[in-house]
Amino acid sequence: MKTQVTPSDAQLYREQGYFILRGAVPAPLIDRLRVMAEEARTVAHRLEGPQTQRLMRIGEHVDTTAAREFQALSEINEAFHTILSPGHTLAPGDSMTILFQPENRCWATAWHRDLRDHVPDEMYEAVLGGGKWEEYASDYNLFNQINCALYEDTSTWYVPGTHARLDATAEQLAVKDSRTRAELENWAKQRSEAEQEVFLQEYCESMPGAVQIILQAGDLVLYRNCAWHIGNYVPYRRRATLHTHASTREFEAYKVKMADTMKRIKAHLDAEGAKGKVVA
Repeated sequence: MKTQVTPSDAQLYREQGYFILRGAVPAPLIDRLRVMAEEARTVAHRLEGPQTQRLMRIGEHVDTTAAREFQALSEINEAFHTILSPGHTLAPGDSMTILFQPENRCWATAWHRDLRDHVPDEMYEAVLGGGKWEEYASDYNLFNQINCALYEDTSTWYVPGTHARLDATAEQLAVKDSRTRAELENWAKQRSEAEQEVFLQEYCESMPGAVQIILQAGDLVLYRNCAWHIGNYVPYRRRATLHTHASTREFEAYKVKMADTMKRIKAHLDAEGAKGKVVA
């Protein structure tokens, strides 16, 4: 691995919310991971169509021998021990997601913070109210996400430091809401492909403090996904990026609890036809 991780990098990670490990994956393993990724791409297109951006839980679909080799890379796990804690390790390879480029047209996600902006308004108070969002987002046992590029990847934009500033500013929220899903995917095809690409680039750049994370093949970025970030995808740049997380016992327990909470509250809403605040 090209990056030599030192204890001072742990402080840097806490300040900026992301850290890049250059050359984290050896070239022979990149070759094997690319073969696995192409099998996953075929499955993803069959299941979700050519515009799909990911295949989740790849162990349900393809041979994950290479992914398990990746999970076992000692230099990456030791880097996590230094940056985070000895309890942080790469999540199991079978649970990994692989991210792809769209086959036909460029599109982007909205600017978002994971969890906070994925909970429907009618569920927010029950799931994240009463300081739960702040508690979860401040816990370094949770929300340490990983992208590891198998080809050059310039898709992710990130706002350093916003993982530690959990109250969104009016300007951040205005940028987030300045584009609709229909616009980000150009449903009406009112813009040419080049016009849409420029449109999306300007949206990425409009978030205050945003930086583009550029990874070469074998580079890995570790980042706090409770910070503001976005994915911007173009069809002409091949993408196969491993998407997973630094696992801890606390995070695995949290995921089980959160899944149960969301299921319970959704069932309550469905039963009651509630549209407003619900009680946990």
